[in-house]
Amino acid sequence: MSDNQHHIISDVVQDVRNISQDRDEVSVGSVVTNLGQVSQAGLMLLPALIAATPLSGIPGLTSVCGLMIAIIAGQMVFGRTKLWLPQWILRRHVDADNLRDALDKSDGAIRFLDRHTHRRWPVFVRQPGRTVIKLVCLMCGLTMPFLELLPFTGSLMGGVVALLSISLLTKDGLFAILGLSLLAIAGGVIVYFL
Repeated sequence: MSDNQHHIISDVVQDVRNISQDRDEVSVGSVVTNLGQVSQAGLMLLPALIAATPLSGIPGLTSVCGLMIAIIAGQMVFGRTKLWLPQWILRRHVDADNLRDALDKSDGAIRFLDRHTHRRWPVFVRQPGRTVIKLVCLMCGLTMPFLELLPFTGSLMGGVVALLSISLLTKDGLFAILGLSLLAIAGGVIVYFL
């Protein structure tokens, strides 16, 4: 089976969709527990995708997603293999219907990504590039709580982290370049608003 036949991204999203079935609310802890076998990049992709969707309009959600991204990316930078998240984040929850709606709206994009990601431009996704990607994700996550005051900037940072997470998951250097390019655009937007 070739790399582009693996449905890494849609598998992660489908697992989250399955977790949200027959529930009124979905906690961060239930997602982390049920996706325990997924790589840390896969777990970092989830809050990034949530932050990049209309769900980011829920007050405080972008901040929580940013802190989750920062904590996961920080542990990745330091080579920690077992993920730790504070209890107050694990207890946070989102309405299951809203989560399913957001995932449903992202189906087309997820299928597109699965079709178009494969191993390429390895120089960007192997060391030291992998560490640079993790550090950028850490910095994006740390800035997201402060960006809730500026319209759409938290969503842009979520998009940056989503693209960089995809590059780590699929070993696709093109998505690392796309993520860094979006970061430059987000930086320009932030400077404009400030």
